[in-house]
Amino acid sequence: MADNSTPKSKTIPLVLAIMVSAVAVGTLFRSSIFSSTPSRAGLSSLSTTDENGDKWVLDLAKGQSLSAIKASGKKPGPALVIGTDVKISGGIASIGLVIEGQAGEKYAGGAKKNRRWLPPPRFKIVDEAGKTLANGAFKYG
Repeated sequence: MADNSTPKSKTIPLVLAIMVSAVAVGTLFRSSIFSSTPSRAGLSSLSTTDENGDKWVLDLAKGQSLSAIKASGKKPGPALVIGTDVKISGGIASIGLVIEGQAGEKYAGGAKKNRRWLPPPRFKIVDEAGKTLANGAFKYG
């Protein structure tokens, strides 16, 4: 039996899976108490320790306009807005995690656990009948 699904028909479930992952990261940081590690410009990484004693850190993204962040008049940090940046080129979908603080500052697209990046998340896309359409692992970068 031939697979009649198109890359586009696989993209929507994939985007939904990424959005669920983004919400999970956001929930971890939204439900925790933050501490900050100041940077040169007065902005800081965010960190929290979970109930298992693991330390989670969101680093600031590089290349931001600090003047725009300061001009917002808001204090950087939580509440965080979690989203995705999706680009489709040919049969390849590039999905980035976007984490933005209340002053408009952006954080790197993922959290470190105990100073280490976790392996890229794995995914599995199934159709309504439970047939696996695609599976694999995301790639960073």
